[in-house]
Amino acid sequence: MKACITVWLLLTAIGTGLSQPVGVVAIEDPQFDAQFSKRKIPQVTGKLLHISPQEIKETTIKYTLVTLLGQKTKTAHLAADGSFQLELDYPLPYQQIWVHFGELFYTGLYANKQLYVELDVTKLKAAGKELAFKADGVRYLGEDGPLNEYMNEYILFKRADQLALSSRIQQIPQSKHPVASEVLATLTPVFDSMKTIQAEFAATHPSPYAWLLENERLSEFYSQLCLHHWGHPMEPALFDQIKAHKTYLVSNSSMLFRLYLSTYFRQLPADRVTVSWQDVARLPDLTEEEKAVLDSLRSTEPISPARAQWAKQLRPRMEEVFQNQRVARGIHWLDSLYSPSRADIMKLQLNDSKDIAEQKAALEQILPSMSTNWCKVVAQKEYDHAVEQLASVNRALAASGNSPTAASFGSPLQQTDFGATLYKLSGMSGADFLAKLKQSFEGKAIVLDRWATWCAPCLQEMPHSKQLQQDAKELPVVFVYICTARGSDEDKWKRKVAELKLPGIHIFIDEALDAKLGEMFSFRGYPGYAFIDQKGVYKPGAITRISAIRDSTALAALLE
Repeated sequence: MKACITVWLLLTAIGTGLSQPVGVVAIEDPQFDAQFSKRKIPQVTGKLLHISPQEIKETTIKYTLVTLLGQKTKTAHLAADGSFQLELDYPLPYQQIWVHFGELFYTGLYANKQLYVELDVTKLKAAGKELAFKADGVRYLGEDGPLNEYMNEYILFKRADQLALSSRIQQIPQSKHPVASEVLATLTPVFDSMKTIQAEFAATHPSPYAWLLENERLSEFYSQLCLHHWGHPMEPALFDQIKAHKTYLVSNSSMLFRLYLSTYFRQLPADRVTVSWQDVARLPDLTEEEKAVLDSLRSTEPISPARAQWAKQLRPRMEEVFQNQRVARGIHWLDSLYSPSRADIMKLQLNDSKDIAEQKAALEQILPSMSTNWCKVVAQKEYDHAVEQLASVNRALAASGNSPTAASFGSPLQQTDFGATLYKLSGMSGADFLAKLKQSFEGKAIVLDRWATWCAPCLQEMPHSKQLQQDAKELPVVFVYICTARGSDEDKWKRKVAELKLPGIHIFIDEALDAKLGEMFSFRGYPGYAFIDQKGVYKPGAITRISAIRDSTALAALLE
């Protein structure tokens, strides 16, 4: 009883703060369904002033939309007069967008109705470095101008203190046996300090948008509570408080709140999904080869060495069953815990695979379970997008044989003594790139590896990729590494390839092509992998990470 009272007191203290204005509806509320159909997609436009025609050609705007399903990266180009428009997908409120204006300026935007961003290039260039959030020469205008001024001013307010608090949160260890009162006692002082900073900012920057900062803080706090209870049931008082939280922005904080809450459920012992070859045996679309493997498994002793190899052959189908069961179970517990409108938003989070085919399969389960109209609109659009992306990749590959643009990638920049061939591409469409790729390596399978020089998970996979190439020299397969220009440059790329001594085909691509390939293959961040077989057919889900292909034998199995 004493522990429950302690939890209640701590939650009461952390949750006391500014609330939303009267009449503002959260996207979880049933009333938002009617609002969605009446809202317009927010407009985000702007202009770069005092920019030369050559700079207009060379400047690419790269922006990352925060969506209900994760982050989505896009690019925009400047018109001849320096103007631009960012494309949003849905009429949702307070959508967060992270934007790089070339190498001049980086900022976070919030789109609710209409925003116009004006950047004076002469003033920004005078700084001699990329500026961020607020700067002389940057103006946020339009209906959402005051909102963006306020939110970006807050990002810079006591910046060092805010970053220090974020670092403290990341350093708090997760207990193997969490106790709610102890977790709260650890997290609450940090988030109280955040609240103090917000109060100081609000006192000197009066604004009707102060409540949004409090909503973001609570989303981050409840995210951390979920994280620290992964794999362990929460106390009812704690869970009820978290379950009641509503989000009013489509932001990183709100997205992570729903993601961490979903992960909390998935990792509870009672909700963990396990799959065996017996589950595969119940699939209705087994090939004759798969049926033969299953028959062998049924008739073989459990300790037989061959049994492990046969089970390995069924691994792709086991992963398919696992994903289907995971989504089905997620739909079930969401419907049992939440109102339809809240459950349907959370269901969108179940579509979290990096693979297009798995996204399509998940949405095929999610869509029929939804009753909230606006969530069905989003899910249907995402499903149609997944179907089109699968088709567009295979159309590009199929057309490569007679495409007038299909050719090699030209003369390489460099050929190394460790077997790397380096190319650089810019101004090419995604379809043309795939056409050239297939044309260049006719009759060979292609392992496509999308990476960045600054991406730690990408680099962690490279030693295994190098060994795999060396062991698979006799196989009809080529490794193609596409490195983004985002956050890097040609010299850094060359140095990193040389440092890794990584053989294969290396292509340095501009941000526009990187974003397009990310969209076509539904890559969500870095690294991203795709497999195209010897016939030039894209095989979604064949590679989740390079290290999952244990050796040349496993790679040979992909070629069969």
